[in-house]
Amino acid sequence: MTRAVAAIVTLALVLAGCSGFVQQDSPETVTPAAVPTDGVGYPPGVSDDAVIPSTLASAHARTLATTNYTVVTRQRVTDRNGTVLRRSNHTRYVAANKTTYAGQFRQNGTELNAFTTRIDYWTNGSIVAARYDERVNRRSQVKWAVRDDGPVSDLSERRTIRGIGEAVDLSVAERSDGGVVLVGTRFRNPDRLNTPLFVSDPHNVSVRLRINHDGTVSALRLAFDAERSDQQVRVTQEMRLRHIGSTTVEQPEWVANTTQRSLQD
Repeated sequence: MTRAVAAIVTLALVLAGCSGFVQQDSPETVTPAAVPTDGVGYPPGVSDDAVIPSTLASAHARTLATTNYTVVTRQRVTDRNGTVLRRSNHTRYVAANKTTYAGQFRQNGTELNAFTTRIDYWTNGSIVAARYDERVNRRSQVKWAVRDDGPVSDLSERRTIRGIGEAVDLSVAERSDGGVVLVGTRFRNPDRLNTPLFVSDPHNVSVRLRINHDGTVSALRLAFDAERSDQQVRVTQEMRLRHIGSTTVEQPEWVANTTQRSLQD
């Protein structure tokens, strides 16, 4: 496998697994659930007594499958002193046909050696174009034919939502005409979480999801303690939906200057 093809494979793996996440600097305050007004219902998969993660996640993905939107996912890993060890930001712009989308992925960290990863990508369902920093002061721009699902296999974060619901015991904290807020502070199956690389033993969890009545998860925030390389870390993850129904996806100018590559080379 040539160096260029190896780079393409690496990019595909990074983007396929970088549905990963970031956080706000201060957590939202959870207030007790208010008494709902008459006639206020629940989103799919949510009731007074239980949350069914698979139903909720499917409703979220099904609603977004018919519209265009922007999704921002972010993640931060800090040590016990609050020092940032790794930070990643991923923004995706998705067209209504779901075959055309674009995004930017940024990651930096200091746990071993200072590093930064920067990837811009665009696909129209036939080709994937990517612009990335191969090494310091050298930017590569390549394109290749789409295979399987394209560079991002979970555009709507359906698997993330389902995993959180299966990992944490969730309950309704608020219910109104706008939707519901689910919260949780107790793990029931932490293995279902999508944790950062080399992170283990998640515990001391706090999660909050804001859900519209159609089942769309418009925002979520997850935080938990864990072990990483024999040290205690805090992982904070966040997702937010923006510009639902108004997101546009245009071909970036840099795509015209990409070099054709093939995974068969």
